[in-house]
Amino acid sequence: MSSDYYEIADTGREKKRHIGDTEFWETLMKGIYGPRSGDARIIIDAEDSAKGVGKTGLAVFLAMLLADVFDYDFTEDDITLSGKKYLQRVREHPGPEQPSVIVLDELAGAGAGHAYRETSKQNVALGNWWQLMRKKRIVSLVTLPHWSKASKGMRREAEFRLHCLKEPIGYFKAYEVTTSFSEGDIWTESLDRERIAFPDVPSAGVDAYRALDEEKDELLAAATLDADDLHEDDEEPELSEDEAREQEKREVAQRLRDNGATLREAADAVGRSHTWVSDHTE
Repeated sequence: MSSDYYEIADTGREKKRHIGDTEFWETLMKGIYGPRSGDARIIIDAEDSAKGVGKTGLAVFLAMLLADVFDYDFTEDDITLSGKKYLQRVREHPGPEQPSVIVLDELAGAGAGHAYRETSKQNVALGNWWQLMRKKRIVSLVTLPHWSKASKGMRREAEFRLHCLKEPIGYFKAYEVTTSFSEGDIWTESLDRERIAFPDVPSAGVDAYRALDEEKDELLAAATLDADDLHEDDEEPELSEDEAREQEKREVAQRLRDNGATLREAADAVGRSHTWVSDHTE
């Protein structure tokens, strides 16, 4: 893709800022190249859970732009609908010496990361990887209709929420994700007062976008509508002994909550804080 693609032309009376001139971009780059030399987890959703407002296009645009900045070889393997493939690809990404980027599209709709599957093996693995990913400096971009459909653990680990607007299409608002000091409640704070424009990716003939479209067509033709089934021969993500114990505690806490236990009662039973139980159960 030509670098000219990243320049968004002025149209009408509104001057469209280059994304590099936004507070969102400055905050993102500071986290990656600043003192912490970290990573980022970005959730992209839409106003009123609207379809066709460019969530996937924004994810691909940012992924390719970041790949240019990182001098990272972004390929079709770095964008998927499958949580299983996503986890496998994360393992394959470079170490802390090379920032990289990966896209998981339709987080809540294709079998990965859904809030109602909070204690599933894959959700635990996704949550654990989002905690550990900073060691690899991966910018992870995930899309879903509304960010509340992501598991609470994934929302807590996210740094940014990008909210695509219904009108006009091709704009988003950027928010930084924070948590409260005492209870760990999840908040979003606006970064840029003005909306931010992004280009029309589908019309640009991007190979990665076309490949994802093909995967979506394959998923629609499948029996289960679970993207993981498209990669059933891929290696199942394995949990370490510590991760397995953590998963068991989540499952026990969830069963206790389902049977009417209070947060503190469930916390006492699994040896965790009531805030931990609140974060990891429904």
